[in-house]
Amino acid sequence: MKKLFLFPALAILGLLFFQGTPRTAVEVDKSPLAVMPDMPANVKAVVDQKCYGCHNAESKNEKGKAKLDWDAFEASKKSKQMAVMKKINEVVVNGDMPPKKYLENRPEGKLSEADLATLTEWSSGKKKK
Repeated sequence: MKKLFLFPALAILGLLFFQGTPRTAVEVDKSPLAVMPDMPANVKAVVDQKCYGCHNAESKNEKGKAKLDWDAFEASKKSKQMAVMKKINEVVVNGDMPPKKYLENRPEGKLSEADLATLTEWSSGKKKK
């Protein structure tokens, strides 16, 4: 009889113990300027103004998010970042970004010559002297 009482009492104590243990939550900064800690400020500014709207984890633009997610870029390995930077360089140099269809509705999204130079220089891996 005592053994039958012991099992439910231990189960209740175990539940109370696990329920009282606090969980530590990991906060992720989703702000546009938190893109990449070692990304130069001038590149962050261009990304924030011209790229982040379509290329982020919360974007409604599924195609843009699938091609490049700046939030995932930050967390990826250096080798993956380098591969993504190469692709960024390619689409920027070819004039594929921002897309012409996007620019028809939002001409303010066009990259200026300075923006193009900033992104091209950064994505090619060249250091500014």
